[in-house]
Amino acid sequence: MVIIDALASLEDVKPVDLPSVLDDPLYDFIDPEALDVLVTDKGAISISFTIADYDIQIDGDELRIHYK
Repeated sequence: MVIIDALASLEDVKPVDLPSVLDDPLYDFIDPEALDVLVTDKGAISISFTIADYDIQIDGDELRIHYK
């Protein structure tokens, strides 16, 4: 998942180590399977949510991550 890879890169850890850095796994913040369905749909999508101290925004095929 692109979001996990991006957050892991920002935290300078491997994706598998991300839950220990963020104190919780991704699915405690958002349902990853539902997110995959939304972003792989053919229609345009705009969604935003927060994971730990990061604001995540997906707009079309653009991913933005902002650290609070």
